[in-house]
Amino acid sequence: MPGSAIRKFREMRNYSQEYVAKEMGISQNAYSKIENNITQLTVRHVKQISRILEVSMIDLLRDDFEIHRPGELTIESVSRDNLVEMLKRLQLKMQERHPQKHDFYPVMMSLLQAFDNSLNNVH
Repeated sequence: MPGSAIRKFREMRNYSQEYVAKEMGISQNAYSKIENNITQLTVRHVKQISRILEVSMIDLLRDDFEIHRPGELTIESVSRDNLVEMLKRLQLKMQERHPQKHDFYPVMMSLLQAFDNSLNNVH
């Protein structure tokens, strides 16, 4: 869960919950609920915590997302065309799932866009 990753990075910086909460403009109790996975993170929270703890948003969310090799691919190397096709399917799935109901939709779509841009360098 993302709360445990956030706690880990906060403790690495030797920051108190009170300090991070104050920087975010929320109470220590509200911040504690984020670390304990009681309060669902918003994109705004992730951006704030990322800035305060000086860690990428991806690292904060790493516990929440696992990347698995697509089940339909059985070959060792993946071609650019396969990646493009998988990316398109993933984007369609994301767009079909009512983006206004998902706090991470903008983050996921920006990651997909960055991945799509990086495919231009794949041969």
